[in-house]
Amino acid sequence: MPLQPIADKAVDRISEALTISLSEDERAKISKIVEQAVIDSAVSASQRCAHVVGAHLEHEEDKAHQIAERLKHEETVLIANLMGMR
Repeated sequence: MPLQPIADKAVDRISEALTISLSEDERAKISKIVEQAVIDSAVSASQRCAHVVGAHLEHEEDKAHQIAERLKHEETVLIANLMGMR
C-alpha cells in the first residue's frame, strides 16, 4: 500500500479530533509529518534489530557483522521503497 494514503488517513483522523477544520496546506504539511514519522519508525525498528543481533552474537563477530550489514542493506531498501510510495 502506498505511503500517501496511509498518511492521508492519519490526517483525516487528526482532523476529526480537532475542533477546527484544516486547510489543504495544513493537511499537506501534516501528511508530510506523518510520512516522515512512518519512515523514522521503520529506521528505528531496523536499528533496534541490528542492536539485538549484535548483542546476541558478540562471540561470533563475523556472523554478527554479516547480519548487521544485511540489516543495513534491507533498511536502505525499505527507506527507498517508502520514499517511492509518496
